[in-house]
Amino acid sequence: MHRRIITENVPVRRHAEQRGFKLSLPLTVEGPDACGRLFREETMLAYMSHVGALFPLRTPVSPGSRLKLAVALPPKLDEGRSLKLMIKGTIAFIEPGEEDDVPSQISLRLESRYFVEGGAPAAEAANPDRQV
Repeated sequence: MHRRIITENVPVRRHAEQRGFKLSLPLTVEGPDACGRLFREETMLAYMSHVGALFPLRTPVSPGSRLKLAVALPPKLDEGRSLKLMIKGTIAFIEPGEEDDVPSQISLRLESRYFVEGGAPAAEAANPDRQV
């Protein structure tokens, strides 16, 4: 009985219940770093589901920060139109790298998604420094 009470209070990360895809697609991440300065970093998407995304990031960031991702779709999926999947979300969890030269793994809770053709939408292209 005592063991049951203890295990009920332990938070569990459940990736198995979510259906997602292990992906290795080029990704551009933009948003505020841990000091509040805007950054832009190229990395690779590792996993994505309908509720979240996972990717490595070298720039230090803070949980709860909002980031914008631009995922370049492979030619087989973009129907010859050079599509990018634009995603906005909030950092839910950060798993620090085991060593100094290993990037942190960022878990992003998705809030909005849309496709753009050949780059940023006109409104974002006109104001690239706009915060997420």
